[in-house]
Amino acid sequence: MNTPLQQISTLGHQLDGTLQRYKSVFYPQRFWEYRRWLQQQRRDIPQDMPIVVFDFRDTRIDGPQGRRFYCLFIYFIRAGFYPVLRENYLALGNIKDKYKKLCLQEHFSVLTHERDLPQDYLLVTDKWYSGLAHAAKKIISVNYKTDYTASDDCFPMPFPMFPPIYAARQDLHLNLYRQQSRQWQIFFGGDAEPGKYNKKSIRNIYAKLSRAQLLEILTRTLSPENMVELQNDAARQSAEEKNHNGLVVMNTRHCKVQAEDWLTTLARSRFFLACPGVRYPMSHNIIEAMAVGSIPITPYPEMFFPPLEDGKNCLTFSNETELQVAIIKAMSMNESAITTMARAATDYYDQYLSAPSSIQRLLLHKPNRVSLRLLPFLKSGGGFA
Repeated sequence: MNTPLQQISTLGHQLDGTLQRYKSVFYPQRFWEYRRWLQQQRRDIPQDMPIVVFDFRDTRIDGPQGRRFYCLFIYFIRAGFYPVLRENYLALGNIKDKYKKLCLQEHFSVLTHERDLPQDYLLVTDKWYSGLAHAAKKIISVNYKTDYTASDDCFPMPFPMFPPIYAARQDLHLNLYRQQSRQWQIFFGGDAEPGKYNKKSIRNIYAKLSRAQLLEILTRTLSPENMVELQNDAARQSAEEKNHNGLVVMNTRHCKVQAEDWLTTLARSRFFLACPGVRYPMSHNIIEAMAVGSIPITPYPEMFFPPLEDGKNCLTFSNETELQVAIIKAMSMNESAITTMARAATDYYDQYLSAPSSIQRLLLHKPNRVSLRLLPFLKSGGGFA
């Protein structure tokens, strides 16, 4: 049961979300900018492609910073669908904001009238009832509930890569990255601001060591020969020219890597230390690491569906002692075993995490109507839907 403080925090977040949803009503200039944008959008809908229609009302599909909407949008594109957005100012008025604006790089149409739709379209919606539902071939109903279990009658949405990776089309070149030579034995790359990555929700609700805790433990316990921290871009460029048999840590606050270079940077390592995210453990970089064949060392294998398996497609730990054991095991593992595990990690990505396979499995989940659990790993009080 949530504590009073957790309830207040949740209510505050919901109120803020409501204000964000309707704030555009109070800014006439934003509305007219939207109208001008709308006049420039494509209205015709291709008749020779499978069509997916997005009909949303809830701002939770835009969090955080438009990532969820864009990733769902791009997953269907990668699966061969042509996207159609139902015209709705409250849902599309922020189309030029943050990560949601990445949708503008893709081809899509804006729907005004239902009669413009061809037969056999898919409908993706978070509405209790959509006027487009009666003619849809299949309905994907998005829900934001917490505490998913395998017995729930819904499809658990896989966690995506970071949106700019898809926008830079780097997910389309995975075979190239998987064939790279591996210079670093273990790598962590990501934001490492201690104050940001040491939330109580990680420690108390998910019972995991936070990112700040993990990095502090390794800084304290690993010898200087077994751990190098890249403090700037010059140090990163120098490290890329060398082999390192221990842990390479790159704080992206100090070393900036562009989206088009991120996967090739990840692919320099045999193992990836998958530290938890901000409010919940799942983080984009573990997905990206598995995509390029870097074996995750992770404290949250159970947050994948199906779970990752220790010694098969990952190494796992749950406390400081097990972390040290996993790091030593990764540093001493022979090349044959690494190759087998790396292949298992990429096989898992291809089957359960890639956009085309995820959408294919989603559509096979139920005949006509599928309940899509957007954040299946989320626990009550452990981050916001």
